Amino acid sequence: MKKSSILIFTAILLMGCQQKAAERYTQQSPQIDTVKKLLANYTGKTYDTSMYADTAKTYYNSIGNPMSPAETIAYHQQNDANYSSRGFLEEDQEYEMAITDDGKTWVNAWLHWKGTLAGNGQVVDIPIHLTYQFIDGKIVREYGYWDPTEVVLALQKMEAEKSMSVEEKTVQSTVDNITKAWNANDKALMASHMTSDFIRTENGNIIAKNPQEYAGFMDIYFEAFPDFTVKIDKSSVQGNKAYIYWTCTGTNTGKFMDNDPTDKKIMTHGFSVWTLDRDGKCEREDAFYDKMVLLEQLGMAPSI
Repeated sequence: MKKSSILIFTAILLMGCQQKAAERYTQQSPQIDTVKKLLANYTGKTYDTSMYADTAKTYYNSIGNPMSPAETIAYHQQNDANYSSRGFLEEDQEYEMAITDDGKTWVNAWLHWKGTLAGNGQVVDIPIHLTYQFIDGKIVREYGYWDPTEVVLALQKMEAEKSMSVEEKTVQSTVDNITKAWNANDKALMASHMTSDFIRTENGNIIAKNPQEYAGFMDIYFEAFPDFTVKIDKSSVQGNKAYIYWTCTGTNTGKFMDNDPTDKKIMTHGFSVWTLDRDGKCEREDAFYDKMVLLEQLGMAPSI
């Protein structure tokens, strides 16, 4: 009888704890609906501050200098000028509401934001985390966190291009097409921007003396890393030269340097100087990077 009483007490205690937990966490609530409406308004550019308390404060990627509801709307409207389209995608959305130990109500949102820059048509995809505190059905705090690097660099690049000479704009356009050719494994596009006697050096050693040999160089990497991607981290143009810091990534699912696939991922950073002739075609690339880093990531580095 004593054991039965203990079991009944334990069951009641567990049920109470589960009920309390359910009251403190949910994915369906009026507050979540308010957040969804707020985000839908943002995507549709139907700005409305009625969901905020008059004294609400918004913090984006910061812990200081909060914005008022009116300033938050102005912030979005100012940024809208940078995009031909932008908004939150319907897929990959997650929402939750939690009540803290001290009784505060918070709604968290994990979202996928996508935008197209008006200046150059570049598409950016950014994961964003937003969190809102509610009091009496109104938003009193809003926090937003995301990585703005890609957008900032793109906007800086467009701003820099405004002051470029005609020659420098030609160089920049060629570099953009070279990057596009690499990421699409488009050897014809690559060759169309090269002189017939194009030279590529790698850490001071000549590895290609014409577009055909450069195409063979591309084959080596795309056969070993079919998902090979080149990302420009930073670039500048001076006269007929482009100075580029880049990052390459890929997955080794094909033979590389006569070695069997490892299925390992690689990431290597480097620096290239591209030189163009008077007709705007590339006559030389001088690339510098630590190849040992690549081999170490694949487990192919020689033992010491």
